[in-house]
Amino acid sequence: MRTPDGQPSGTSRRDLLRALAAVGAVGVLAGCDLLAAPEPDPDPLLGLLTETRALLTAYDQVIAADSQSAAKLQPIRATHEAHLTALTAMISPPTPSATPAASGASVADLKKAEATAAKSAYDACLATTPERATLLGEIAAARATHLAVLS
Repeated sequence: MRTPDGQPSGTSRRDLLRALAAVGAVGVLAGCDLLAAPEPDPDPLLGLLTETRALLTAYDQVIAADSQSAAKLQPIRATHEAHLTALTAMISPPTPSATPAASGASVADLKKAEATAAKSAYDACLATTPERATLLGEIAAARATHLAVLS
């Protein structure tokens, strides 16, 4: 293109077409989510968090059903509640997940759940970062101690 005085202008039709093609390509790529940041992987401790919620539910059921065991079980339940609070603060779960419903829990069921949960916490402690290992080690130790109390 030329200006009215006959001089070439700074933008040609070819430059204009290139710019339009680039804008169109960006629009297509944005529509396909190719330019979007990938979603982060879920926190590896979400399973431990869910397991802790399930333990709380099981303890609540046994305490409600067996008043004789309530005095022995209430401090253990309080410990799990503190662990849930600490885990929630540490991992900031994306959305509150539903607590799995435990049906007909007994002290024997609690022992099984504690054994499984102690192993999970121990494994998580070994696999985590140093910043998280202290809390997870404390949780694993507490769950192992709970087994002794329940026996």
